[in-house]
Amino acid sequence: MGTLFGMLNKCLLGLGFFQMNFGDKMVEPVVIMLFWLLIWFLGIQALGLVGTLCIVIIYIQK
Repeated sequence: MGTLFGMLNKCLLGLGFFQMNFGDKMVEPVVIMLFWLLIWFLGIQALGLVGTLCIVIIYIQK
């Protein structure tokens, strides 16, 4: 038995959701759904927050 995110990801892939390419990384459907939930609950400000966090995380990993 896998993790909760792994199981959700497998279910979403089975329902027809797809993985997205983000540079050289693959973005899983569970992350995309979490992103849309953040925008739905928090509004467009969450888009800026998530975008900034992604840029910072990518910069730190290099």
